Order: sequence, then structure tokens, then C-alpha cells
Amino acid sequence: MRKLLIFIFSFSSLPMLAQINSIKLAAEMGQTHILDDFTSVQMWGYGIIKPSGAYSASLPGPVLEFNLGDTVEIHFYNYSPEDHTIHLHGLDVSQAEDGVPMTSVAVDPNDSIVYNFVANNAGTFLYHCHVLTTLHLTMGMYGVIVVKNFPEQNLMYPGGPSFNKEHVFLTSDMDLSINTNPLSPGPFNLLVMDYFMVNGLSGNQLYTDGEHQITAYPGDSVLLRLGSMGYSSTRYIFPAEVNAICYASDGRTLPAPIDADTLIIYPGERYDVLLTPTAITDVDIQVEYYESRNNQLQHINYINLNADVQIAAQNKTELEIFPNPSIGVITVVSNAIGEQLIITDITGQIIYRTIINSDSQQIDFSNYANGIYILTCGNRSKKIIKR
Repeated sequence: MRKLLIFIFSFSSLPMLAQINSIKLAAEMGQTHILDDFTSVQMWGYGIIKPSGAYSASLPGPVLEFNLGDTVEIHFYNYSPEDHTIHLHGLDVSQAEDGVPMTSVAVDPNDSIVYNFVANNAGTFLYHCHVLTTLHLTMGMYGVIVVKNFPEQNLMYPGGPSFNKEHVFLTSDMDLSINTNPLSPGPFNLLVMDYFMVNGLSGNQLYTDGEHQITAYPGDSVLLRLGSMGYSSTRYIFPAEVNAICYASDGRTLPAPIDADTLIIYPGERYDVLLTPTAITDVDIQVEYYESRNNQLQHINYINLNADVQIAAQNKTELEIFPNPSIGVITVVSNAIGEQLIITDITGQIIYRTIINSDSQQIDFSNYANGIYILTCGNRSKKIIKR
């Protein structure tokens, strides 16, 4: 009885010091990922193992959330025909727990391991497979780890600013030739990324999935946890009205907050950015992808911001487009008669130009490729989605 009482006392005191947080994570291959044009490619990834034993890999992997001070146990099961690991990118862990095969261990097919660490920094981190990293990354084996400030989870970090909304955005990319045929990837130095994502979504998908849209009004404090697991450098461009300020980098608090209206994130980096809007804006957050070898712009995605708001202002150009999305002819309704109308693709290249000569005119979009275009007229711009 005495031993039992001592055990209960010790166990009940643990939550005051730290919580033991245990999760089960599986590696899985042979899955498919749906692209913006509704085609599919192969992907490998991670999935949470549910109490029922069911699991399903996703791209990116599930966001793993822990509390500051937690003792974390990640039970990793490799349900695939190749070796895999979990590298805890940016976290303070021992070499043996770091998931790098040469210095720790690779997990054989149908084998398992337990990774242990203490979550001793509040912030945003990453995890990914470190076996044949170049191949396994482009196939989708990566995700985000969030360590929340505990017990004041409305603060970014101890003594930091508060927030009332939170979003995680992870940029990544693919070489579609590899995801189509991963068994013959070719030389990795010839890797050419040609598909670009935010949270595994691209283009139109970011407008049809409400989970990845932001609402940020005056009075809100919106925390964005931003990270990159791609081979491209990523540039976030925020509307001035949202007052984007960066407070943390790579899971560590910055010596002083920095203005983040434009923020460049290189592969493997993370930033915690707070939006405190001074006005309502209907201008989306622009996410640009640049080739790391020559810094050439490759693609632009848009994170939808305040989709339910229409901005009213004096002398503002009225601009409506329908149907949108469209598969063919669109009708443009505008009061900017005599103004120039310009349509650009997502790289900024002008594909159509005309003068508004009536309050309603039609443009044939049938011969344009599916995707996102920007129509500018007077002082207004709107996205056109072609399907």
C-alpha cells in the first residue's frame, strides 16, 4: 500500500511540472494526391493512428500540437516497404532522437521506434523524413509541429503578444515527373519544381477550402505560423492594412519585432507573424515561389483574406465578373468606361488588354488554360478562376 500511495502522489504531481503527451504516427507509401486540375500523382506521407488502429497519410502530414513543457513521445510505425524516419526539425533533441540515419537510426519496413523529447520552446517547428531526403520530401513526407505556450495559450510565447485566431501555412513544391514515377527519379541535381502548394493545395483549391482562408478585421489579432518545406524560396506579401509583424523565427523569439509586409522564407525556415488589422481589406495574401538557383519567379498562390467583405469607398471602381469560376465566356460589369482593362496570369504576364467601352462586356476565356488570372480595371483588381 505504501508503494502504491507513493506512486499516486508522484504521478498526480506531474501535470504541475509537465504533461506526458503521447501520439502514434504512421508512415505510408502508395497514396495519391489530387492536384488543382483534378488529376492525381503519387505521394508518401505520415498519418495519425487513431484508437481504432486506422490511419491515412496526408500531404502535408498532420499538424502535431504540444504544450510548452510537455514530455513528448512519438510512437512511429513504418507501414511501408522502405526505410523512413522522423527528423524533428528545429527542436532541441538529442542526436539519438533526431531521425538522421547516419547518426541515429532508420526505421525498417514494418518496424517501429519511439522518439522522445521535451518541448522546451514555444513556437513553430517542422518534421520530415531524413532517408533519401530529396526524394522523400518531394513525395510529401513532412509536416508542422506547433508548441503552444502553456498554460496561457492565447499568448505567442511567455510574456509575448496575445492572439484570438490562429492559422498554420506550410509552403512546399513538387517535381511532378518524380511524383508520377518515384521509382526512377533521375539525378537529383536536375530536380525542377513545377507544382507549388500551400498546405498541400494550389490555385483554385485555396478558394474552395474554407479551412485555409483568413478572416482578419480591426480588433482581431491573428497568428500565422508560416513554414517552408519546399525547394523554392517563398515570398509572402501582406496587404498594408493587416499590419503584419514578425515576432519569432525558427522557434525562437526575435530580439525585436520586425515589419513583415514582405517576408521571404527559405527552405526549412519558420516565422510566427501577427496580423493586427487597422482596416478591413479585400486584398488577398500573395505567396510567390522563386527558383532557388536563379531566383526566377515560378508561381503565385493566393491565401483568401476576408472573402465575405465588400469594401465600400467613394469614387471606387465598380467591378463584377460572372460567372466566376468560369469555363468559357465571362461578363465584366464596370463603371470605368474608357479605362484600360488588363488580364494577367499568375506570373504577371499580360495575356489580354482592352478598353472598357460599355458598362457590360464579354470576354471569351475558352482558349485559356485552367488556373487563376487577375483582371485589373481602374483602381480595382479581381481574380478570375478558369476551369
